[in-house]
Amino acid sequence: MSMRGTPSIGVHSLGGSGSMTTVAGTTNDALAGFACPACHAPLAPAAGKLRCASCPGEYPLREGIPSFVPENAFYEGRWAEPDPSAGSLRNLLVKKERFFWSRLRGRSGPVLDLGCGGGWRLYTRTGPVTGVDVSLGSLRSARSLYARVAQATLSSLPFADESFDFVVSSDVLGHVPLEEKDAVLAEVRRVLRTGGLTLHYVETEGDDPLMRFARGYPELYSRYVVEPEGHIGLETAAAVFQRFRRAGFKPIAERAVYRGPTYVRRIGLYFDNEYRQKSALVAGLVAASKAMCAVKPLEMAANLGISALLEVADRCFPVSWAGGALVCYQK
Repeated sequence: MSMRGTPSIGVHSLGGSGSMTTVAGTTNDALAGFACPACHAPLAPAAGKLRCASCPGEYPLREGIPSFVPENAFYEGRWAEPDPSAGSLRNLLVKKERFFWSRLRGRSGPVLDLGCGGGWRLYTRTGPVTGVDVSLGSLRSARSLYARVAQATLSSLPFADESFDFVVSSDVLGHVPLEEKDAVLAEVRRVLRTGGLTLHYVETEGDDPLMRFARGYPELYSRYVVEPEGHIGLETAAAVFQRFRRAGFKPIAERAVYRGPTYVRRIGLYFDNEYRQKSALVAGLVAASKAMCAVKPLEMAANLGISALLEVADRCFPVSWAGGALVCYQK
């Protein structure tokens, strides 16, 4: 499941210049470059809203943030903390963070961060970042890092064709329903410039023994594993690769990752419930997880050990066990 590879990171992205310093009076730079999600014509500020130059479309500014969708109660207030790291030791130790750091290092150009949460400063090293999320609370935080933010869905992006050199997301596409995924990838391809790169950490449905056990109880799996974090669109790593290729992207890197070991806090989050009555081994894992999480240094040491184990597991265990996929494609 998603975030098995990171003990303390939610939906993150990184970016921008921090030029948005007002609420009602958002700077012109922060409102420039948006396009109507219906017809893709330019939008211009007009009395507390953005107005389309071509069709009747009008979109409100909420606290100075362009809004193209209603609020989403499930995501509001979740994953809203900005991530100030930009090449930190943690970025190098955590596999998925290291992937973005290494793939973007030395590159430059405008970045679009999908499902940006509170934002990730690392992306701002590449260029000005635009963050998109459905949570207004997250966007309030992200605009402290990013050049622009917008409240919008991934399947209807408010930008003109070929607007970005890079489109990124982390722990996001697993939240997109299966029937909407192709539309999202079509939008990514539309707003990405020819020759540009799109990089993602995608939560996947792994078939490792622990997740196989969890899925053996469908009601519990839905209640405790899928629903709390909104992972309604999980598919296998192989299916993720195939989907991007069908969308017309050229593969640069496709990695099936997090094959097996699970960070200790996630064991408690998933299985400290009725699952404990289903297996003595799982009950033991939960007890060990709770004991380690009660002592922060012990939890950190355990997670460091798991990170080391994952480096081996991702080379030895079956691809079908992968709880995530790290991908980089070119348009």
